[in-house]
Amino acid sequence: MSFFCPLSGHSGSVARLVRRAALAGALLFSGAGCLSQSYEVSAPELARLVELPVAERGEHVRVTQQTSFGNDLRDVSVPYADVDVALLVANYDDPAYGSKERRSRRYTEHDADDDTDAEGAAEEALAAAVVVVATAATAAVTLGVTEGARFDGWVRAPEQHPVLLVDRYGRHRWERLASLDTGDLHDVDHAVLADFSDDLEPLERHPLDRSGFVYQLEFGAEPAPFEGPSLAVSGRGGVGYMPSQHYGFLLGAAFSTARDDQAVPVTADAATLSFDYRVFLQAEAWPLHAGRWHSGPYAELGYGWALADYAYGSRDASGPVAALGGALQLDWTTRLALTLRAGVAALPEADSRGSPLTSGGYRLAPALTLGVSIY
Repeated sequence: MSFFCPLSGHSGSVARLVRRAALAGALLFSGAGCLSQSYEVSAPELARLVELPVAERGEHVRVTQQTSFGNDLRDVSVPYADVDVALLVANYDDPAYGSKERRSRRYTEHDADDDTDAEGAAEEALAAAVVVVATAATAAVTLGVTEGARFDGWVRAPEQHPVLLVDRYGRHRWERLASLDTGDLHDVDHAVLADFSDDLEPLERHPLDRSGFVYQLEFGAEPAPFEGPSLAVSGRGGVGYMPSQHYGFLLGAAFSTARDDQAVPVTADAATLSFDYRVFLQAEAWPLHAGRWHSGPYAELGYGWALADYAYGSRDASGPVAALGGALQLDWTTRLALTLRAGVAALPEADSRGSPLTSGGYRLAPALTLGVSIY
């Protein structure tokens, strides 16, 4: 019985690229933005608030927490006469950290020997995929942590709370929530409520909102293209746009890889490592929901490549690919959902021994993946 262990073995390039990917991921994560203490209020929400009696304006305000990269309060000059506003928005600049100096890595004779090791096509493709997957995973963790903690919903604010009005030209002006009228909203793009004094009381978050750009990353397993019961690790990711809450389109990529450590005795037609990857355009829909659970179908059309390493060389195949399946989502926060996806793809077949699901140069690869969708 063969089993999946794609990173085992003695590949020098895989180990080196894993280390480099880990370092790049650490640098990316360290530079990730955190959440600010400013909350954006949209122009339509401002228009709704000014129509309410003054005593009711702060009872239920729709806000979205800003990040440090999109913080309108960062470079705002505060009138000195308005002392309480000045105290409210007083902030500090994060000190610069890090040094431009980098410790150079010594290139030893041993490393040079590693670089000249003969490697198969599937092993080289796997080594390159490690870097891509590590970078994509780091981005998913960074975005997931931020969106998981980000507040997007309704708050209660004091009626005299300061409001920073930002017009479409980027100009700023301070007003009070109680003193706002329709004339103050001319050319206003949005407003900002600051919460440095913990004056804003969170009430409830907004349900999952898929509209806009989306980033997906999932990992799982599928049958390996070897004889016998074996599994391959698989992963998929994509970026795209959701025109509405219920459907969207993504440009994505997926891979699967497996090592057959029980191909003994080694023969010319016994593959030791397989690697499949594809790029695709994905359409998905979310017509069904019950509370925080959502479900719907998806479909893919694209192009795929299959590589297999043998004792005496490598084989490859390529061709158009298609996939169908369904997905189940758990509404975690307003912009973050956990996604369980089950589907089957028709992939090019590079292993000459084939499998029970192989026919006409293609194989059917059912897969189950779990990951995050960030909107």
